[in-house]
Amino acid sequence: MVVFLHGVGASGRYWHTVADRLEDARLRLSLVDLLGFGRSPKPDVLYRPEDHLAALDLWRSSAGLADEPFVLVGHSVGASLALLWAAHAPVVGLILVGLPVYADPAQARRHLSELSTLNRLTLGASPLGQVVCSVMCHTRPLWYLLAPYLAPGVPPDVARDAVQHTWTSLSGTLDHCVFGVRSDQLRLPAGMPVVLIHGSADRSAPIENVRQLAARSRAPRLVELFGGGHDLPLSHPDLLAHEIQAIVTEVSDGTADDPRRGA
Repeated sequence: MVVFLHGVGASGRYWHTVADRLEDARLRLSLVDLLGFGRSPKPDVLYRPEDHLAALDLWRSSAGLADEPFVLVGHSVGASLALLWAAHAPVVGLILVGLPVYADPAQARRHLSELSTLNRLTLGASPLGQVVCSVMCHTRPLWYLLAPYLAPGVPPDVARDAVQHTWTSLSGTLDHCVFGVRSDQLRLPAGMPVVLIHGSADRSAPIENVRQLAARSRAPRLVELFGGGHDLPLSHPDLLAHEIQAIVTEVSDGTADDPRRGA
């Protein structure tokens, strides 16, 4: 089995173009909507890593998958959560796409706020940013209709899901799962295949920090895509599908006698 985690402002459908390209029709795929995004519940909680992981554990248990090993694939914030979830879930292979790694919260806020005016408002947790987001939430049906036209290069269902969150889920997840994580706190797990996939031109998550993480960890494989940005599941689905299929094959071959294997 392969479980996919998306980033902030997205949903499980962000992975559709990758999932459609996986070769093994027998492979079970779960494209999860994180707590507070897509079609998942949006409770008034802090959206700390432990809130997201508790929701993921509850999903896994309710789906009858509590003891089933799986390959875990995460993008952006989903990659950060995947790295944390792998510490206690039965993960047998890990692919981290566009992992956001920053030296400290100040560097993260400074870097991301330079990407757009909307980022400056929301990432600074300013009152104006909250007002803008609240207005968008109250006019969500309109934005839902307009989203495919405002993002013509994005699949329509992915564009619509980009407005299916709240100010609390957005700001809380950014504060606690991006800004609250220092690069020196991150550790890539040993004892399983780990692949980092990153675009050399990723403006949201600078590749230099990921290179440093890979260098000080135990033999992860870093795949650098020249000219690639932060939207790799949409822009490079064939390559991502190939890397996922390779890990699934490696895990399957290595656990051929294990009846618990999920792929």
